Amino acid sequence: MQYNSFGEYLKSLPTDTVFRLWEYKRLFTPYEQARLYEDQSVLENDECFYVCIKDIINLPDGDILLATYSVEGGNIDDYITYYKLSNIALAKCEADMEDDNAFNND
Repeated sequence: MQYNSFGEYLKSLPTDTVFRLWEYKRLFTPYEQARLYEDQSVLENDECFYVCIKDIINLPDGDILLATYSVEGGNIDDYITYYKLSNIALAKCEADMEDDNAFNND
């Protein structure tokens, strides 16, 4: 199927689709800015968050705001966290959606 936007694609997925989410760094130390070492991570943390997307909001600047809730360790979080798509890396792995999924820490 062909989609007109990434938001349209996300809306076509089942609501219980599990995504892996990483946040991009927004602030860098002077040491990182000068690129004084080889390992230049652009992510806040190497470990991902496991989330489902509750809502997708198209912003006037063309970005997308994702309303997410955590599904870490098989537990569903009551809190909704919002991320701009331009500030995160998002991945989908079919194994995360199986009954004995990889993110379930129980």
